[in-house]
Amino acid sequence: MKLSSCLTALLLSLLQAVPGLGLPRDTLRCLEHHGYCFHLKSCPEPFAAFGTCYRRRRTCCVGMCGN
Repeated sequence: MKLSSCLTALLLSLLQAVPGLGLPRDTLRCLEHHGYCFHLKSCPEPFAAFGTCYRRRRTCCVGMCGN
């Protein structure tokens, strides 16, 4: 789990470094709040909906545990 988190962070930083390959604004907002983008319209049990991702095509879900 931690390895996939590190790889995701690396990929995101590389995407932001290359002009024209950046993520949509709503996706960046979701990731800044440590959210996950789901294909579903509702979030799974330990998560709560926080908005949208990928130009309103997915749901941003944030964890309800911790801070």
